[in-house]
Amino acid sequence: MAQEALLDTLMALQPALQLTAEKLLRSEADAEDTVQETVIDLWQRRNELEHVRDLRAYAMQSLKNRCISFLRKSRDIATDRIELLDAVDDDAIREEVALTEERAARLDTMMAQLPERQREAVTMRYIEGVSHEEMQRRLGMSSTNVYATLSRAMSALKSMIK
Repeated sequence: MAQEALLDTLMALQPALQLTAEKLLRSEADAEDTVQETVIDLWQRRNELEHVRDLRAYAMQSLKNRCISFLRKSRDIATDRIELLDAVDDDAIREEVALTEERAARLDTMMAQLPERQREAVTMRYIEGVSHEEMQRRLGMSSTNVYATLSRAMSALKSMIK
């Protein structure tokens, strides 16, 4: 892959990688670092990427693997944070944690109420970061149907939120 084409592709992918990393790591700073490390790694291995069919999927998987490694390394730190939360009698922190857990549970409940196709489409697009072309292939749908399914799912989720 030509260096300029790879650079353009990586720069275009960076916002999607950032969003995915933030969802996985729940920390903007850690997500930025992880995305930067992933992009640098891909750039350093640019000669090996000539045989990659879907660079977006490859980059996303590379990022996910890096996030998993980061979370495994920080598992001890996370355990320490939980112990610190137990030791600190700060209602604001506990309330924020409870609110985040409540929001996640509400989203899970809303996702479960969607029809299966819509749930699959939302999961692929917004959680896995799959491209529309890949979604067409996996779901066996036309481009128009993929967009319509995502639109209906997002409309349904918005109405459930209200």
